[in-house]
Amino acid sequence: MKKIISSIIACAFAFIAISCTSNEYLKKEGITVGDSEKMDTLSYVIGCNIGNNIINGIVAQTKADYETIVSTLETAMLGDKNIEVCGVEICEDSIQSLGQKYLGPEFENRVRIAMQDSTAQIYTSEDEKKIISTFFGAMFGYNLASAGLPIQTTWIKAAIEDVNNNSVKIDQTTMGMFMNNYYSVVMPEKNKERSEQWMAMVEKQSGVEKTESGILYKIEEAGDDSIKAVNDEDVVKVLYTGRDFYGEVFDSNRWEDMPEQRKQMIAMYQPDADGKDNPIEFPLNGVIKGWTEGMKLIGKGGKITLWIPAELAYGERGAGQNIGPNQALRFDVELLDVTSK
Repeated sequence: MKKIISSIIACAFAFIAISCTSNEYLKKEGITVGDSEKMDTLSYVIGCNIGNNIINGIVAQTKADYETIVSTLETAMLGDKNIEVCGVEICEDSIQSLGQKYLGPEFENRVRIAMQDSTAQIYTSEDEKKIISTFFGAMFGYNLASAGLPIQTTWIKAAIEDVNNNSVKIDQTTMGMFMNNYYSVVMPEKNKERSEQWMAMVEKQSGVEKTESGILYKIEEAGDDSIKAVNDEDVVKVLYTGRDFYGEVFDSNRWEDMPEQRKQMIAMYQPDADGKDNPIEFPLNGVIKGWTEGMKLIGKGGKITLWIPAELAYGERGAGQNIGPNQALRFDVELLDVTSK
């Protein structure tokens, strides 16, 4: 059987890794949705998705308190960075560790039993129920607040309550059409425009140079020119931090730049690696084109900042939830070693 809690959480953010849009698609398709001129459709669709997960997933299976979840979600979205409940402090950085503590195997087992026996108790106390209900709300709220979306708390909450009251204003087919248009048309266009603006701005900065392919770079330290990657088959060992055009870190193997949640996971499951950098080795023909070219610009021990256009990064497809289509990227890289092949 799949892990109940983890599967609920995995579904919960299906629409969160997106950015701004409007009601133009609905108008273009001739779709009228009640107060569509006033409704923030993006917020409403995301709210419906979350509402379904809260009501038909979390509340239905764990019997958590709906009102507590929704009120905490709103509180977290509006900027409360530290929520205290029954002596437990919940903040954005502690979500991962609290999830491991309160939603572990013992709790999942109680949920499974209760799903088969309606008289079985899931919670050991009212305090535990309140803590876990608050945790769920904070989890949704903090994720929404940090997603960088132009969403409105009012419409998120309205959509959740509409789901709870079986009075949703947009049908599932229309929601699907709206989101499909966003992913296939709106997001790629907006990312392309934003990336081009960003690259043009970076190119004007002092010390930044440009390759024929369009990579922008700034050599922070040249390193040892006698030990450089020359062939695409050469293997490099690096420390790096990757950022998007908003400056947000999407990946890093430097301890100081790692997201706090990742640090907590390392401390919990890899204590020997706690507080340490995690250098990585790879052949240059096994990474994005921007890296293949960029790593040949410095020698062993060198440091370089690369701004890589989307076509030399992950292109129109993007990568995972953190790198969207047509998104230019920045990498700060230290070349620790080179092995020639």
